[in-house]
Formats: sequence, structure tokens, C-alpha cells
Amino acid sequence: MITLYKSKKLRKAMLSPARVLFLPVLFLMMQSALFAQPKAAGEPFALISSPSHNFMNAMWSPDGQTIAFSSDNFNGIWLADANGHNLRQLTDDGAVGFGFSWSPDGKFILGRPAVYENRRRFHKVKIYDVNTKQEEVLLENTRDLYGLPAWTPDGFQVAMVRNGNIEFSSSERLQKNRSEKPDNVVYAINGKLFNINQVTRSDVEITAFDGRVIFNVSISPDRSKVAFQVQGKGLYVLNTDGSGLQHLGHGEHASWLPGSDYIVVTMVEDDGHYITGGELYAINVATGQSHHLTGHTQLIALKPAVSPCGKWVAFDNPNDGNIYKMELR
Repeated sequence: MITLYKSKKLRKAMLSPARVLFLPVLFLMMQSALFAQPKAAGEPFALISSPSHNFMNAMWSPDGQTIAFSSDNFNGIWLADANGHNLRQLTDDGAVGFGFSWSPDGKFILGRPAVYENRRRFHKVKIYDVNTKQEEVLLENTRDLYGLPAWTPDGFQVAMVRNGNIEFSSSERLQKNRSEKPDNVVYAINGKLFNINQVTRSDVEITAFDGRVIFNVSISPDRSKVAFQVQGKGLYVLNTDGSGLQHLGHGEHASWLPGSDYIVVTMVEDDGHYITGGELYAINVATGQSHHLTGHTQLIALKPAVSPCGKWVAFDNPNDGNIYKMELR
């Protein structure tokens, strides 16, 4: 079941070829919690490894009991328990590991796999049941999908941009697993961030970087702030009402701590061809002050993922293809 919504702002934004939708949704685990400056509590250790796969792009389940991740070229999605045991593959769909996301109740994973027909690339939108491994297609092969689909905050629908429309897709399976009340959705397209009300479909432009791509959008657990990257400009944080825009340097892949006061990012170095370094930093989003988390290790730490409880951060290391885990305090 798909419903359509098209705003004047969105129709105007869709005119540019640089069209990206990011709608990541984070589940609130510890409302109004207060956390001190995060610091490393020990050495990172290899949590998940395989002799036949290079793993990457880890993401914690909302309850913190499971980690989902992908492999080379974002092919397939795997699952493991939080202790690294019970490794199993959820799907072998191609490119599905790029931009996948957990449903708020942790029962499903949303993905955008790629398929090829007559040497042409298409995308599907699918949900995967993490317990039964059953799959459901929400959108069949298309070349009209812009950016990444994502969950609405209540887990009842999946939002996507296609053919100039915001579409909200659902199914009987999702309707049975509605977990929270509806809320606003933040999405990025053509250098603009919009905040759209899931019920009324009204939208508000909260910031704009015309001519620049906005990506890696990450909503804080209390849904009051959004961190995002701007092509060629770096990392920013903004209140979801459009106030308080701050530039936070050049960190990447922001992951929030439960108190919504800090993010963990990676600072990446390269030689123009290969990644040569990656360090994790915790940043206070109010002051911009940062603390180096991985200065004591030689690992290249990429794509940090903070656990819902805030005690752990997972990341991948391209040198050995392992998923690492480090304790925070």
C-alpha cells in the first residue's frame, strides 16, 4: 500500500540531478539521560571476523542485543549477537548493505538492494524479517528511486522519494508491529533539509546548502537535533526546528550517544586513492569540543556505531575486514 505526497518545495528541489534522500531513524532508548564526555575505557578488539568476507557498516539493533553489518561492496546483510557469536546471514542481496536500517521495534531491516537486467541497474525496496528471514518487496524494480528509503518513527511505514513524490509505503506485516506514535520525518534532497509531519504531510525547509549534496543524516535519540554532512563543507548539527546551525569540522558518519549531547565520528585520511587513516572522536554538539577515542591504536576506524546504551562503539577496519568493538565510559 503506497500513498503519495508532493509539495511545491519538493517538486522544485527535484529539478536538480543531485538528488539524495536520507531518512535515518534512531530508536530512543534512554530518554533525558545525561552523559559525561565519552572516553575510551579499553582497547578495541575484533568482535566479528571471517576468512572469506570483509565485513563493514555495522549497526546495532534498537535493543542493543544484535549487530547487523554488510560485506564487500555492501553485498548482503549479516547478523551477530552483541558478543559476536551466532553469526548468520540474513540476505545475500547485492548492494543491500548500503544505507540499510533497523525498524524501531527491531523486528525488521529495511534495505535497497540493486538488481541488474540487460546490464541496466535497478533498485528494489524490501523489508527483511530478522527472525524468520522472510522478505517482502515494497517497491519492485525501479530506476526512479532517489536516495535511500527509511522508516517513519512509528515503524508503521517506509518513506521514499520517487518521481518527484514523497511516498509512504506499508504492509499488513508492518501494521501489526506499529511501535510508537507518528512523528516528523527529516529528509535531505538537493542541498536542502526538510521536516515533514507524518500525519498532516506538511513540510518545513529547515536549512539549505544550495548546490551541495547533504548526506549521512542522523537524527538524535530525542529527535531534537540532526547531524549531517555537506559535500565539500564538512559536518553540521542543527535543531530539527531549523535553529542552532553549527559547523563541527570534517567528521564523518555521526553516531549519537543516548543523551543526544554527543556524537562519535570518524576522521578519515587518504592519499587520493586509498584510505590511509581513520580515527574516532567524540564531539560535544553544543560546544564543538572533541575527544580522541582511538589515539592509542593503529587501527583504521571507519563508520562508528554507538550502542543504544552508550557503553560500546562498533566500527570496521578495512585493513583486515573485521568489525571491532570498544568500550566507552
